[in-house]
Amino acid sequence: MMRIGIQFDTRNTTSAEAILRDFERAETEGFDTIWIGQVFSHDILTLFAMAGLRTERIELGTSVVPLPTRHVATLAQQALTTQLATGNRLCLGVGSGHAMILDRKLGLPSDYPLGRTREALEVLRPLLRGQYVKHAGEFEQVRVDTPVPGAEPPSVILAALGPKMIELAGKLADGVTLVFAGPDFIADQVTPRLPPGKRIVASLPVLLTEAVEPMCALVDEYTAPSMALPPYQRTMAAQGCERVSQIAIVGSEHDVEAGLARLEAAGVTDLNPILVAGGADPDCGDRTRAFLAERARKRLSAD
Repeated sequence: MMRIGIQFDTRNTTSAEAILRDFERAETEGFDTIWIGQVFSHDILTLFAMAGLRTERIELGTSVVPLPTRHVATLAQQALTTQLATGNRLCLGVGSGHAMILDRKLGLPSDYPLGRTREALEVLRPLLRGQYVKHAGEFEQVRVDTPVPGAEPPSVILAALGPKMIELAGKLADGVTLVFAGPDFIADQVTPRLPPGKRIVASLPVLLTEAVEPMCALVDEYTAPSMALPPYQRTMAAQGCERVSQIAIVGSEHDVEAGLARLEAAGVTDLNPILVAGGADPDCGDRTRAFLAERARKRLSAD
């Protein structure tokens, strides 16, 4: 049965205690995973290490850490330290980063994303396993190990939407994390390119609401900044869509259940839902969260 996670956005939260209470709440509600994206506010691995001391079961997933923004040895140290603090509950989601952000905001190179990502994973995975790595490649030059006693290597998933990056995830990662990919795209473009047993984490809007049309408009407004990025534009075009609301799961309980079933049938192992509230239905986020939490609890009890 597909695992049900919850996506946090901590950017407008000024209290660390409030963030940690939400971690505790999500675990109590029964969610399988908390997913948080690494942007320019809180450091997510630091938050996860803190949350690890306040939770016991729930998995903590980065969605995602852009590989070019951290030296691979530093990332290995951070991930293993987070593993130690969480009792080995980290899922390390990484990605190649977006060229517009790497170039314009950080002054980092964004050329050869496939080659850079391949080399980073070739170094990162053995470092996470506690191995000494001697690597002199085109993009990575290291002679180092990152020992953190008591920490197990976390699972690593790769942000991937193009065929070559998906295939790379199948070879060097434990799975893929996808944004704005509907079930048809996943069934046709993702699942066939991955070996059996790989995780497929799907992130798209899920809204339990009767106000379908105005809330779809709100989804498109909320996701507009992301849709300015070329990879998402290409993914939407490949699905014959212009707006995220066209692949979002929106509607009644029956509609949401049907949408989740289609994702699971396409091969999705984990849901990373984008919750949107406001406008015509300000309670939509809480209602959807409660519905998904109930589904997550049913999966836990079935296990």
